Amino acid sequence: MGFRGNNERTFAEYVELDIAVNDDSPNAYIYKRLDSETNKLVSERTWYVGIPIPNKGNGKRLSLRTSDLSNAKKKALQKVVNIMSDLDQGVDVCGSKVQVMIDEFLSKKFINVRLEMMGKKEGGCKSITKDRYDNIKGKLKNYFIPFVGANTIATNLKPKEFEEWEYWRRQEENWAGVGKKKKAPCQSTIGDEITLFREVWRWGVKKGFIRSSLDVPFDDHNFIEDEKVKRDTWELNEWKEFLDRESDWYALEQNSEDQDRVWESFVAHQLIRICACSGLRPKEWSLLKWKDVKDYPNEDSIDEEDKLAIEIITHPSTKTGQREAYCTGGIWFRNIYEKTKFKSKNDWIFTDLEGNRLEPDWFSDIFNGEGNCNGLIEFTNQYKLTGKELVPYSLRHFYASQSIYNEVPEDIIADNMGITKTRLNRSYKHCFLRVRTKRLFSKKGSQVPIKQMRTFGIGQYAFFTGTMKQKDPSSSQKSRKLGLSLSRLK
Repeated sequence: MGFRGNNERTFAEYVELDIAVNDDSPNAYIYKRLDSETNKLVSERTWYVGIPIPNKGNGKRLSLRTSDLSNAKKKALQKVVNIMSDLDQGVDVCGSKVQVMIDEFLSKKFINVRLEMMGKKEGGCKSITKDRYDNIKGKLKNYFIPFVGANTIATNLKPKEFEEWEYWRRQEENWAGVGKKKKAPCQSTIGDEITLFREVWRWGVKKGFIRSSLDVPFDDHNFIEDEKVKRDTWELNEWKEFLDRESDWYALEQNSEDQDRVWESFVAHQLIRICACSGLRPKEWSLLKWKDVKDYPNEDSIDEEDKLAIEIITHPSTKTGQREAYCTGGIWFRNIYEKTKFKSKNDWIFTDLEGNRLEPDWFSDIFNGEGNCNGLIEFTNQYKLTGKELVPYSLRHFYASQSIYNEVPEDIIADNMGITKTRLNRSYKHCFLRVRTKRLFSKKGSQVPIKQMRTFGIGQYAFFTGTMKQKDPSSSQKSRKLGLSLSRLK
């Protein structure tokens, strides 16, 4: 700290205080700088406090914002007391940059990442997937650090600083993704990011990066769930139109001289139908091997394309772990099996021409036109025809909605999708309300288009349960043969 009291070398004025943060530290002191406010008389210059802290270099130096000696001493004493309290609580009083804090948070998170093909039970304390880690890293890099500033000292952060974060996040320049994928965040995305930021905050307080307070960011935030808003998917008439147009897209792609393009459009053509009749999540279909699927006759089918049903065992590393799922998509699996060169039990079902597993992003690229094929959504003109933002995950929503319209028991739908019955009811409330509308029009003599409503899912999407006898929709009995019946699809 230089030569104390040698005003010509270090300070314009210097006064040592009779207080230190602990027995191992020199006393704190106040001073006026020699190299600042040079246009003022020394008596009018601002006082600063210097607080030596063990193993912290020059310690802490703060402006006292006063030129009065008496007032400066009072403020300096309070600063020393505050730092003594922070040290007792383990706070990094000299402060680390926000970037340093986030880097350490991510390094701790990375320890808990399990191997890609490892299930939850095998992973034990390694509780998160690599995809989830990458998601966390991306959110902090894109939406936390830019908002608060990478070089901001973490101990200076205050919960109230996040009051404007949601407004900032919803500005177009801060939307997620790039190019055609860039879109405004939905409410569930905002909620996920807020939950993550609160986790970072609590961790930062625990590790001493952030000063403890009674408040946490977003305490007053109104969490409105997306489940109260209808999820975009096709209505049955829209779906039929989509399949007609998709078949035209498929025929065009099959005429390409690019063999990769021919093969990938073929796989996508089958996969669209598989997802629509099974409700599989992206990673669930991506990790399927031939050993994971078994076909069997669907005795109840009246359509040729539905005579083959499929039992699916999902991979342990997927979101809900290993489970059995059923659908009538046997013909679409069979089509791939007959054409692929990779037929062994441990070969992936959905592969490129070299046998490499196709990732969920590949399917998104098929929809968006960022892969080897023309964009499916643009070709089929879906946004103009439906007014909806349709993505591969919309196929899972289509499966759920059509199953509900066919009055399949809720617990069977939920089990087949790998979600809870509560989640199903919350996410697809609008579908259940449509089915139950019949009761609102039960008055004798009323004339309403309820019969037209009740035709949703009949025929092309009849649900089969392994028996011709009509089952009580309220029954909790489960069948091992269940799925959406896809008939007359091109």
